[in-house]
Amino acid sequence: MPETADLVVLVADPAGFAAEIFRTNHEEALSELLNDALLHYMRDPGWYEVTFRENRYYACQLVTIPLLAFIKNRVPARLLQATAERSLAQITDYSDVADPAAWIMINADFFSPLPRPGVNLWQARKLKNSLNKAVFTDPGDITEPQKKPALPGVKSSADGKKDVASEIFPGNKRGPSADKIMERVMLGWRVKDICEEQGCSESYVYKLIKKRKGNSAMEYRWKQWELIAGMYHAEPKMTIEEIEQTCGVSRAVIYHAVKKIADRDGQKIIPREHERKLTPEDVEAIKVKLSQGILRKHILTEYSITNDTLIKYVGTHEDYRVISEELKDYAVRLRVQGKTLQQTADILGVTVATVKRAWSKKKDSPDIKEKRVKYDNRNVLSKRDRDQAVNAVLRDGHTRKQVYTQYGINALTLRRYIRDALKRETDALREDDNEKDGQGNS
Repeated sequence: MPETADLVVLVADPAGFAAEIFRTNHEEALSELLNDALLHYMRDPGWYEVTFRENRYYACQLVTIPLLAFIKNRVPARLLQATAERSLAQITDYSDVADPAAWIMINADFFSPLPRPGVNLWQARKLKNSLNKAVFTDPGDITEPQKKPALPGVKSSADGKKDVASEIFPGNKRGPSADKIMERVMLGWRVKDICEEQGCSESYVYKLIKKRKGNSAMEYRWKQWELIAGMYHAEPKMTIEEIEQTCGVSRAVIYHAVKKIADRDGQKIIPREHERKLTPEDVEAIKVKLSQGILRKHILTEYSITNDTLIKYVGTHEDYRVISEELKDYAVRLRVQGKTLQQTADILGVTVATVKRAWSKKKDSPDIKEKRVKYDNRNVLSKRDRDQAVNAVLRDGHTRKQVYTQYGINALTLRRYIRDALKRETDALREDDNEKDGQGNS
């Protein structure tokens, strides 16, 4: 068996397990799991790259219960099926605890999913921690579909219509599948849609949810109302149409949910501000003011409108250029590496205000803070070495690159040392001037 697995399945504790799949032994199981990962991976965080045992993998997260039900019913590997069935039973026992996370990892040399996975250090670190704690199990022998022998004395039916009917409508004889219903619930299906697919009543679905997850029908409705109210009050604002499409509910249900949550929390519902409509006379007056050199921000304040409304009626400036997200990310990288606002703006050919806006949005994120600590190796020089480095730049005329290369620091750290030295020198000169002025007055 090769050392590098083609696919890895991992379910975190509690009820966790890990399994490595190799195409040489379990090609059919590998195909089934790969298809399930490509179809049902969580769009947030999506695919990302992770290194495990010095090998590159593309990882994605899946909803736990649907994945375990899929492995139990569809993946032809005996031990893996038994492990998934045991994990499902354990998750049912711990219904008051959040379901453990589940991942599927694909060897980068074996398959590359579309869209191409990005870099997500936080998710990769979380997955690595779970992998280090996991105990891997062998998938086991390949299982074949069981074919029950015909009873003696009973003739096989030659009527093809009955066979077709039994294949198309299997739920009429067996009834609704509890595992499929819970799978649809965890994927966010509406109860009405689940009832239409499985041919059951809403009360059956709610009772099953109560039995499996410990939530009653009323608790389930309150959670849905909380979700809708959270989307209604979210920033940036979501339109009512977007909430309708996302949750699959009507406008009346949205307002009812917002009212219910507001009454429960004792909050007052603030009506949404409607976009102000400008008359043709207002539009002409605004165009005249713009031609006279009046700033747009003053027009926004005067007419109490947003910038989007002004662009909608008047349009953008002739020299207006849309700044792409890639350019903003590049500006953030340059700032992390120690470039000033002006240097970054000159390199990218944009204004300082554009760089400042892009930097202010990203500078407090954990990823950027981690990179700044990496690039800005603070307090590594003694006071003597620090003074020598500063004097080499300010007094002796050496380039900054020569100095920070010689002392093993970076441009960001050297610039901070120089800035502190200049500030101390300026303060000392200011104090001397104040003393001389005091002596002259006396």
